[in-house]
Amino acid sequence: KVTLPLSMPGVVAGTLLTFIPAAGDYVNAAILGSPNTKMIGNVIESRYFKIVDYPTAAALSFTLMAVILILVTVYVRKAGTEELV
Repeated sequence: KVTLPLSMPGVVAGTLLTFIPAAGDYVNAAILGSPNTKMIGNVIESRYFKIVDYPTAAALSFTLMAVILILVTVYVRKAGTEELV
């Protein structure tokens, strides 16, 4: 009853600290995944370097950044760590 509610800010922080680098990581996904695997980092890298579609790559990058910013903002508001920002 007490342990889980008290540890939730740490669990959410750990999830965010894992999700943020993994969201943009395309090297590990390219090495470990199949050619049919599409992750956002791989799509951005493909659009930028292979297809040379800079506007789409920029839009995807901005969308990824906005999603991460929203998640971090929600965490900061819910966890009560406004003084850290």
